[in-house]
Amino acid sequence: MNPFDFRMAVAIALITPPAFAAQFNFPSQTFTVPDGFEVEHVAGPHLVERPVSASFDDRGRLYVTDSSGSNEKPDKQLANPSHRVLRLEDTDGDGRFDKAVVFADKVMFPQGCLWYDGSVYVAGPPSIWKFTDTDGDGIADKREEWFKGGTLTGCANDIHGPYLGPDGYIYWTKGAFAEQTHTLGNGRKLNDRAAHIYRARPDGSDLDVIMSGGMDNPVEVAFTPEGETIFTSTFIDFSQPGYRDGVAHAVYGAVFGKQHDALEDGQVKRASQVPSLPCPRRASGPLHHLVKQGRPKENSQD
Repeated sequence: MNPFDFRMAVAIALITPPAFAAQFNFPSQTFTVPDGFEVEHVAGPHLVERPVSASFDDRGRLYVTDSSGSNEKPDKQLANPSHRVLRLEDTDGDGRFDKAVVFADKVMFPQGCLWYDGSVYVAGPPSIWKFTDTDGDGIADKREEWFKGGTLTGCANDIHGPYLGPDGYIYWTKGAFAEQTHTLGNGRKLNDRAAHIYRARPDGSDLDVIMSGGMDNPVEVAFTPEGETIFTSTFIDFSQPGYRDGVAHAVYGAVFGKQHDALEDGQVKRASQVPSLPCPRRASGPLHHLVKQGRPKENSQD
């Protein structure tokens, strides 16, 4: 079967909704969670003021990106970054963090955090930074600009992540429709304005594109046990009320909606013989099905 000669629209229905059986009350809010889940308060303002994202290392320490609360315009924040990465530690083994150190300061507004193999990767638009503590004092003394996005639009859609994939690659997302130019691992030059999920090896090599799209802001990436890529996005479908944001299956090499001229300017590679398909979406209201749809483009590894 020709891999480009297919159409796909698979709905995965949850037979029964989760049983919301437990409530956990805190001074400022109440959490209601499915049966079997627990919510605990493990760190507060005495350790971290404005947590954004976090990632554990192999010793149970938690690296947390902490916003300064700055409302300066992005170009001013880029010139004088004021955010930071904290390392939280539970020193007495009671299950709650009691120690915080500033692992890295002067970070651009953080949009994701990943600890992997001794380093912390943080999306600080327009780039992804790699912070490493080489002497064991708890402070990153090595800073590398691991990926250069090159564009900063100011709408917080530019870059999110990164996320570790089951294939050992590091994944991240790009939105905001700013034109970027990158050389992929297969030598092909990518130059377009579309949204993307990217991946690369931890050393930064073999840059690849998982999907292209007309959505404004792909954000989170997760993986099924089989290794399939799932992502969340805003502004993914305007076909009817309640379908604006969604959860989708990123079919490798596919081009997804919503409709946007960034997909129609001739720069996004696609297989011309495959008919257009609707964009992936979730239903409005409670998430009760997941739809995966797409149209394959030229496989970036070909």
